[in-house]
Amino acid sequence: MPPPPGTMIYTILDRTLHFFQEPSNRERIQTQCIDPLLRHVLDRLFPYILLTCLLFSLILLMSLASVTLLVLHMRSVTGIATAASAASSIASAVTLPSIIPPPV
Repeated sequence: MPPPPGTMIYTILDRTLHFFQEPSNRERIQTQCIDPLLRHVLDRLFPYILLTCLLFSLILLMSLASVTLLVLHMRSVTGIATAASAASSIASAVTLPSIIPPPV
């Protein structure tokens, strides 16, 4: 009777998984393959990460400075109380036409 299809693949897969689960092999793969690869990738990406952080900080600083200057300029030119009183005087001076006829 022939073996069921795919048993050779299952045995190869089982042997491979067993090989990678042994602590000595796992440690060897990590120290000789994964760690150098990650170190190389991070060494190559570090300048771009640093540049991104620097640009983000500059944009944040510029936006805060812009908002601060805008608030200071609005306070010095018009003033909050002056703007509110001007708006109320304009509103009281404007008479809106009445839709409801006056009582007779």
